This record gives sequence, structure tokens and C-alpha cells, in this order.
Amino acid sequence: LLTLMFLVLLFSCEEEKKAGYVDEAPVVACKVMIDGEELIELNPALLKDTVKFPLSYFTDDLEIIKLDNREEALVNAYRVLASENYFLTMSSNNIPCKLFDRQGRYICDIGAIGQGPGEYQYLYSGQIDEVNNRIYLSQYSGESLLTYDLEGNPLNPVPLPQRTFKPIFQANAETILIMSLPHPTVPSPIWVQNLKGDILYEIPSANIDFEFDFSTEIFSYQNLKGQIDLSFWTWKPRTDTLFHLDLQGKRLIPRFTADFRGEALQPHFYAEWPGYYLGSTSTIVTVSRQNEEGEMEMYKEGKEPSYYIVDKNSLKGAYYHIYNDFLGGERANPFPFINGYMIECVDPGNLEERIEKALESGQLTEKNRTWLTEVLENM
Repeated sequence: LLTLMFLVLLFSCEEEKKAGYVDEAPVVACKVMIDGEELIELNPALLKDTVKFPLSYFTDDLEIIKLDNREEALVNAYRVLASENYFLTMSSNNIPCKLFDRQGRYICDIGAIGQGPGEYQYLYSGQIDEVNNRIYLSQYSGESLLTYDLEGNPLNPVPLPQRTFKPIFQANAETILIMSLPHPTVPSPIWVQNLKGDILYEIPSANIDFEFDFSTEIFSYQNLKGQIDLSFWTWKPRTDTLFHLDLQGKRLIPRFTADFRGEALQPHFYAEWPGYYLGSTSTIVTVSRQNEEGEMEMYKEGKEPSYYIVDKNSLKGAYYHIYNDFLGGERANPFPFINGYMIECVDPGNLEERIEKALESGQLTEKNRTWLTEVLENM
């Protein structure tokens, strides 16, 4: 396993910086009132133009952080969680979660692989709550949240009043919002509870139109202050919606959907930024199946996606790309932001190649050229 490096981007899409990119695009959506709430409905057939966003549109700075290269700090991270002063890596290949500070210094392992107290095998989500000296982890299914302090010591798990399936959550000092897949055996898949496990608010399964399938994924990008977004992805093509949570009203409020109109329907994603809704026309996933020799192999299935953006106010929209102008214009993740951060784990050798290519591109500002040259010299 190689030491990894992080590209970290703090999402700062300010209102005054958003003008210009879809102003010349056509109107591609309409507003529909459902139960007194406004739903924006996209007609994908109206998407014609393509706009290109530089990463500098969202932030004034890109940070590259070299992780501690001690043997106990090595990771193979598929996901990284960030807070103001810490990173938490979630890795595969029986590597436990590892906590780093924002300078890349390894602090400790968080939990361990196994089935004993404070141990886990298949993690689905997590959160660093540094204000309250807590780290929370959830497994793919269970009835508690694993809890640790920032020194890696296991604490008493937080009991959940109902079993969860692929839960994501948002915790603070006194309460935890739980969002999991609706399941026939679960009365309320979405609720707010205290740390003792008492439900304070809930959205019953009966109020959610959803057919359970464990291959479905649940998403909440949480890029808006004071508002929780929620959407589901399933391999089975279907019409779906991006929702906002109304916990006191015990309901999900539909906010954005795309009408693919018949045969064009493909599995797809939704996301949300301040001022915009985002989506994909399809998705590609990696699946495993047996070959003719009876061995398990990995295959990619699905249609190559196109990504689109819709302005919430003007209803204008277009296909879009994001390019990393900090690194010479390479293509970036179209849905980069989760909880206000874009984080990418990069092998040092791969990052070195990307920097060298950027320096040869002729597309860098003098400031970025000087910065990347210094990074390369110190790798």
C-alpha cells in the first residue's frame, strides 16, 4: 500500500460568482405545484448546450496534503471524511479507519476490523464531530452507531430504536438524524433521535413511496445550510426525485425530478448546489458475476452518462463538465461536493504524473505553475 495524497477543495459557490455559465442556455424545466410545494421538472430532451465550469469557479484555493508515510499510517482509502481540523479515511482490504490532522499527520486508528466491541467489517458512512470529540461510524445494517473519541478510544455505541439499512446520518451534541433505506420491517426509515435512542421526529415508511431493494443506494450531499437533501439510486430504471426533509411535517418534499419519457429512462443520479440542481442521464456501475470457468470477475454495466445542471430560478439548463484549472484543465468529478468539500485520494506516483502533465499543458496561471513546481520538488 502506498502513501496517498489528498486534493481538498472547500466549496464556496458564492451568489455573485454564479452568473454567466447558463445565462445563454435554453429553459429546460418547468415548475409544478404539489401539495403546496414547488417541484422543478426537467425535460431532458430540451438539453442542448454544454457549459464548462472551472474548479476556480467554486473556490479560491486548492490544497494538496501529503499524508504521513509511517507504516501504521498507510491507507487504501475509497472515501475520506473531513472536518475543520481532521481527515478520516475509510479503506478496503481489511484496513481500519485512520484519523489524520489537516497537515496529514497520522493520529490513530479508529476501531478495528472484526466482530468484537468497537470493531466493524462493512462500513457505510461516518462523521467526524470534532466539536464534541466524537467520531461516528455506521455499518451496512445494524441497530447502533459505533462511537469513538478523537484519540481512537471506543465509547458506548449510540442505540438506534429501529434497524437501519445503508444508513447515512448527521450528528450533533444532542441529536442524530438517521436516514436509511425504507424497508417493510421498519416503521420509520428516517428520524431524529437523542443519544439515548428516543425518537423525537420521524417520517413513517407509509409516507414514502419506495420499493425496497438492497442494491439501492441512498444519497444526501448536504451542501445547503439548514436544508437536508435526499435521493435514492437503484439499478432498476424508474422515475425518481430529489427530496428535502420535512421532519416536523413527517414527509419528504419533492424538489427536483427529470421526466425521461419512456424508453430513454436510465438509472440516474441527482444532486444539489446552492442555486442549482444537478443530474445524470444514466450511470455506469461495476458488478461481479461468474465467468465461463466459474470464477468471479468484475464487469462494468450501464450507459455512459451525461451530466446536466439546471438553474433553480431561471430554469435554464445545459449539459456540463468541470475541469480542474488548478491542474492544467483535466476533467474533474461532475458531482464533487459532499458537505461542502471535494476530496480526492491520489497515489503519489499518479499525482506526480498529473502535475508534470499540467506543467506541460500551457494552461496554468503563473501562480499555479509556481505552486505546482514547489509541490513536485517536495514530493
